Formats: sequence, structure tokens, C-alpha cells
Amino acid sequence: MRKSAGLNASLPSGAAREAVEALGRRIVAGIWPPGATIPIEPELAQVLGVSRATVRDAVKVLSGKGLLRTARRYGTRVRPLEEWHLLDPDVAAWHGPAHPRIGRMFAETTELRCAIEPAAAALAAQRATPEQVRTLLAAAEALRPGEVDIVALFEADRRFHCTILDATDNLMMRQLQGIITTILRISYEFGVQKVDGRPVSREGHFLVAEAVARGDAAGARREMERMLDLNRAIAEAYWRNRAMAENPAGAAGGGWPGV
Repeated sequence: MRKSAGLNASLPSGAAREAVEALGRRIVAGIWPPGATIPIEPELAQVLGVSRATVRDAVKVLSGKGLLRTARRYGTRVRPLEEWHLLDPDVAAWHGPAHPRIGRMFAETTELRCAIEPAAAALAAQRATPEQVRTLLAAAEALRPGEVDIVALFEADRRFHCTILDATDNLMMRQLQGIITTILRISYEFGVQKVDGRPVSREGHFLVAEAVARGDAAGARREMERMLDLNRAIAEAYWRNRAMAENPAGAAGGGWPGV
């Protein structure tokens, strides 16, 4: 799914990429928690089976993603969680399905979508080109509830929401496409986007697309809000049920899972 959406573009190739991913997963897993100093270059090179130059390249990439900070006086440390680029596709992917933080990440990114996408849909209704409208309708058509190809469903959903942002003709909103893609990938990879065991219906997508097609800004905003409210309810139920299954006693209080 990550490959199909081009989500690995920010990583180098070869040994450097493997080193980045190995170190990134260790940091995200808490092997080196925020504030900890990671091992020095020679040790990392030996453990990973790569050159010191490759380790330096990997550290630079991870620094760019907000995970590490290097200084002469104390070496290379893990930065505070608040500084991590959690919406970076790679950083998000390094959180495994069992990671306790993934529930909070999904909840908060869903809140972000609820704040952004209704306004984007309203702008799209005012500015979308005929080609963009056709893309929206085709993407909605491809979201078939009985589809078993999860990659195809993800691609159609991603294309729909990214086209909404593109159709705003707003440079800042267009740059949020990567964020939306990351959020959708999380939802599909962890099985959140389901109702009674089936993927979310395409009906909401059609209603948004049709409102955009007729230039109904208020209608596009309203239908996007309804669709995202459903997504939020599904996600909340998913994470609550998961928390109860993993920790029945601790889940009694309800609410979203913590960090």
C-alpha cells in the first residue's frame, strides 16, 4: 500500500534506507526513548552491518523527520515526541499495529480531517475543473463495498480526497495531500474503515462528488462533514473495542487510547 501510493519517496535507497528504517523503528518502539542518547557511529555501524558513512546519512534523514538531534557536547539524542513529524508517512509506518500510540494518532488526525476537509470540499465546489469532477465521480464509483482488493479501495479513496484538495486551487491546501494520504493509509492498514465487517460505503463520497459537480458549496461542506462524522464514530468504536480486548479493566473509562 505504501509503495502504491508513492509513500517511500522521502527515504534514500539501498543500505542507507535499511539503516534509516531500522533506527526509526527502534526509536518509535521506545528502545531509545525521548531524551536518550543513541549509540555512537561505530557501534551502530557494527550492529546494522553498514559503514559509518551510511549511519551518518541515516541520522541526517531521521533528524529531518524530527526524531534526532546531534550536538558535539552530548552526541545524538532522541528529540521530544512533540517534535517528531508524526504525519510523515515513514514515521507513521514505523508504529506497528500493536503500538499504544497509534490509537491517539488516528484519533487526532481524524479530528484534523474534520477541521480541514469540509472547507476544502466547499472550495472545490466553487473551483473544480470538469476533469477534477470526473475524477471525483470515478473514484467514488470505484469505492465498492464488496471489493476485496484493499489496495484498490485505498487508491480510490486516496484519489478522491486528494482531488478534493487539488480542486480547491489553494496551494496551502494542496500541500496537505500527503497528510491525508498518511491518515487514510493508517485507517486501511489497521482495518478501521469498516462497518459490520465491510469497508465504508461509497454513498458519502458520491454525495460529496455530486455537490461539487453542481457547484453547491454548502452542500459539499455538509456532506463531507457527515461522511467524516461517520468515520470518526467508526474509528472511536474501533479503538474502544480494541482497548477493551487488550485491557478490559483499563478500558472501562472509555475515551481514546493514550500515548
